[in-house]
Amino acid sequence: MTLLEVVVGLAILALMAGAIHAIVSGTVEATGTLAASSTEDRRMEAFLNRTRLALGHLPEQATIELKVLENSPLRQEFILRGVPDAWIWGPNPRWDKPVVTLCANPWSDERRLAAKGREFATSTSTSTSTSTATGAVSILPPERYSLAMSVPDFFRVTDEGEPVPESPMQSRQGNQFVKSDLQGRFWVDLLPEVSRVEWRFYDPAKKIWLEQSPPARPPLIELKLFLPGRTTPERTVLTIA
Repeated sequence: MTLLEVVVGLAILALMAGAIHAIVSGTVEATGTLAASSTEDRRMEAFLNRTRLALGHLPEQATIELKVLENSPLRQEFILRGVPDAWIWGPNPRWDKPVVTLCANPWSDERRLAAKGREFATSTSTSTSTSTATGAVSILPPERYSLAMSVPDFFRVTDEGEPVPESPMQSRQGNQFVKSDLQGRFWVDLLPEVSRVEWRFYDPAKKIWLEQSPPARPPLIELKLFLPGRTTPERTVLTIA
């Protein structure tokens, strides 16, 4: 066997190894993407099912309010009052103070940086950075949101103001994993990552859709969920009994 034959053989082996690596890497990446998309779909369907249950048969005293927090991009608070079993879980499935607020909350800078770090670890591209007086600082990824829920029962107290044993939060300040917002409310993620969430109430008298409404019982509620990487939102119209 000549030296030329050896070199050609090594080159062919290198090409084959590169092709196999590319195929395996592509397969692993596609599998990961499919698994993430599947998990996202299951979470969304579970949330929509819970939402239909919460709004399908409202008690007589129940009301729904829609507040606009920001206009660009649109960010709202959806507040349901008087439904003790709305989006409930756990061994005692009932809210003592049935005031449930849903909102698309921005991710904290720490959460966005952590997500960027995970994306960088699985990417072959070089992360973008910018120089400052103190050195190179990584640019935060685009704004991200989680569709979260808050209820007063996340911090339950006795008549003396002491947390009861079954209270999810034992302090008004929360803990290292869950912090209260400026209004002292605690939030639990229902959908951990969304691009935008839009609610609208239908006004049958004016025959228009409203993005803001005082406490009411609209006959129809429209929900649009915008998910990252998807060109069209998930649209659902809910009928209120």
